[in-house]
Amino acid sequence: HLVFSTLHTNDAPSAITRLMELGVPSYLINAVMLGVLAQRLVRTLCPHCRQPDASVTRERLAEFVKPWQITGSVRAYRPVGCVDCRMTGYLGRMGLYELLSVSEEFKTQINKEPNLGALRRQAVADGMRPLRLAGALRVAEGVTTIEEVLSATPPLE
Repeated sequence: HLVFSTLHTNDAPSAITRLMELGVPSYLINAVMLGVLAQRLVRTLCPHCRQPDASVTRERLAEFVKPWQITGSVRAYRPVGCVDCRMTGYLGRMGLYELLSVSEEFKTQINKEPNLGALRRQAVADGMRPLRLAGALRVAEGVTTIEEVLSATPPLE
């Protein structure tokens, strides 16, 4: 059987501790869980009126996503407002995603009386890209703003 469910947590690794708080034993989580997908919605900049924002540099974005790096060009924009976006500067929303694939190492961590910090570190070691990094990459592409990402995503440890 394949089961999809929703939990209210700040990020993907928090789903494990939340399940345990709800009384699900670690052996059961390990036996059935394949992965966890966390998502946050952020407003997207209006393509009709957005203006370049020179204050957003690769170095400024890097401050929010240490120890990761932003590579490639940064084409950041700021909201302005026009008739198309009803003077908000934003038009639509997009998802930021964080996928935690449950590896054998992650399962071992779950069995060790897990704390959230250890689970996050293992998830990142296994290749999980945090929500804030996903958001910073969308800022660099000119799709949304730093302010949107910071308000929608938890800080990195």
